[in-house]
Amino acid sequence: MLLNYYIEDEYIDSVLEIFNCIKHEGYYVKMAVAWAISACYVKYDIKTKNFLEKNELDDFTYNKAIQKIIESLQVNQGTKAMLKQMKRKTI
Repeated sequence: MLLNYYIEDEYIDSVLEIFNCIKHEGYYVKMAVAWAISACYVKYDIKTKNFLEKNELDDFTYNKAIQKIIESLQVNQGTKAMLKQMKRKTI
């Protein structure tokens, strides 16, 4: 529902906050959140980048979101290089 109806001007801030509040250890939940964040980035790159700079996502979900954005054909090479620098280092 969020992807189809709420990645819009009036809802984007709330949508990103919902993603920030999802705390679940399931692999597919984390992948769904990462994929949804990448969809937000394609339409609202500045707002989503600001969200990625300040969030409470676990490292896996955060890094997967970055990866999914980088894999997008709708994101230019300069942005992809910048996003690679934003990945969190994990042990």
